[in-house]
Amino acid sequence: MADRHDLRVIPLRCPDCGGGLSAAGEDVIFPCRRCGTFRELEGETLALRRVLHAAGPDLDAPSGARRTMTRLPFWVFPFRAASSGGEAATLRDYLSLTGTIMTPDPARAEKPPLVFVPAFAAKPAPILRAGRLLTLRAPAFGRSAGSPAAVAPIVFREADALSLAEPVVLATVAGERRVNQRFLETFSVRCGTGRLLTIPFDLREGRLFQPDLDLEI
Repeated sequence: MADRHDLRVIPLRCPDCGGGLSAAGEDVIFPCRRCGTFRELEGETLALRRVLHAAGPDLDAPSGARRTMTRLPFWVFPFRAASSGGEAATLRDYLSLTGTIMTPDPARAEKPPLVFVPAFAAKPAPILRAGRLLTLRAPAFGRSAGSPAAVAPIVFREADALSLAEPVVLATVAGERRVNQRFLETFSVRCGTGRLLTIPFDLREGRLFQPDLDLEI
């Protein structure tokens, strides 16, 4: 009896426009350069994954003033942080937990805080640093109507990013609490549904720099 193999090959073609999906290395979500959509392989289905693009001079400046920038993807989750001191369910409560003197925008103060987890390939230290700074600063990004020509490869699925969300939030908490054993034993983070957001970065002296946030990676 001949050996039987149930191996199936799924072509990486966009179900919407038929264009080839870009994939290399450890990519887990694949962009279609023809129509600008993103797909994630779920079983035998190329599921549509919505990706939002933050406004930036690479997409939204007048055509003569646009400049080339690198788009880095981040997972963004609304979250609640619980500890021995109670639960931080709003941006105001969360910023109090961190010990920062930053005053939240009144329009957002009572909304859930957001944790940012890099979805691109990087060493653990830059991933934690970038996630910490974005989460702590709680930036409000405008949404671009454009679609970037390229986005850095997305190498973390939502489940992978969820496992990094708690360490990122903990890194933003005031230092004296991070060494308090009782606080650490009771600390936890619960996240809502994530979404992917791309943020534009300039290349400066071999490093990626986000000028509006003073963030270097």
